[in-house]
Amino acid sequence: MLSRIIAAFCIIDDALQALGYKDDPQAKTPASAILTLAILAAMELGGKHNKALALAKDLRLFTYVPSPSRFNRRLHALYPFFLPLRKIAPSGLTHLLAQAWKNLHQAQAYALDTFPLPACENIRAPRSRLCKIAPAGLTPDKAYRGFIPSKRVYFHGPKLHLLVDDGKFIHEVSLTPGSLHDLSSLLLLPLDLPEGAELYLDRGYESHFYEDLLREAGGIVPMVIRRRNSRRYVPWLQYLAIVGRLLSREGNT
Repeated sequence: MLSRIIAAFCIIDDALQALGYKDDPQAKTPASAILTLAILAAMELGGKHNKALALAKDLRLFTYVPSPSRFNRRLHALYPFFLPLRKIAPSGLTHLLAQAWKNLHQAQAYALDTFPLPACENIRAPRSRLCKIAPAGLTPDKAYRGFIPSKRVYFHGPKLHLLVDDGKFIHEVSLTPGSLHDLSSLLLLPLDLPEGAELYLDRGYESHFYEDLLREAGGIVPMVIRRRNSRRYVPWLQYLAIVGRLLSREGNT
């Protein structure tokens, strides 16, 4: 973990210098350290900033570690670096880090999954203010009303599509309204994977047409967890798909 933190700090510091960012002369903690602590909390500590600050103090990672309130103010001020703004970077700092990580680490196992993000309780969906923008032809009430098959319940909000690898790294992210099918992520995500990479998918992504398209156009090997009545159901392939998907999910939990 310590080696990844040091590598992330070096990459972020060089990226900020390349973008021409300069810290305030009165700042005791550089911006690269603030961003590194945020990444540390997201990757290792479940997004808990307080734990990341405490761990940085115990390990003496930086000369000065700010208080939680000061850290939050600094992090909010640096939030535009994660967005694709022309004034800062054409694709944002996140894209630069992703490209650097791809050059340093070549994974062969990837997993694509979808997570619901409920914005409110179902009874409050008609007056929800968080999800107002809907695709053409649909009202927000219908566009953001999704279904969770594992729990057999409906939710109101968007869906988060994540493409991760076996090294605890998120390669691609996409948000869609909750009513759209999981297969929509295969069309919205670029799926910029190396040729011959294995992509683990659950039952919601089973589609013979898209599987053949991934093999022919992208050179990707889809490892789909299929239903027993599927024409392409093979027991030993199912075992590899289930085990590989569990390992990918555990590595990014």
